[in-house]
Amino acid sequence: MVQFLNSRLFKVLFVIACLAIFAMSLMPGKQLPKDLPWDKALHFIGYAGLAFLARMGSKKHPSWQIVIGCILFSLFIEFLQQFIPNRGFEWLDLLANSLGVLTGVVVGFLLKPYLVKE
Repeated sequence: MVQFLNSRLFKVLFVIACLAIFAMSLMPGKQLPKDLPWDKALHFIGYAGLAFLARMGSKKHPSWQIVIGCILFSLFIEFLQQFIPNRGFEWLDLLANSLGVLTGVVVGFLLKPYLVKE
């Protein structure tokens, strides 16, 4: 299979994803759209994408470091949400985020040899 993507692209996309997740996670609850599908699925998908981009973009860090880093980022955001109107810390959000991180890293680990030229 042809490797056609550069890891630098994934690094840029990872930074953009971090900023987007951070901004959306710290919006006051009243500003969030009312017609969102199941909240936990969005957490899972967002953090799966984040971890996937991190795995695809990293040349140095092993997968376990990416998992820990992404979960700590999630924990930090959940902690900050305590101080945002109509938001709060939720263990189920942290669980959905963590399961997304694990899934994203595994998928990235499996696909990276086929998609990224080093």
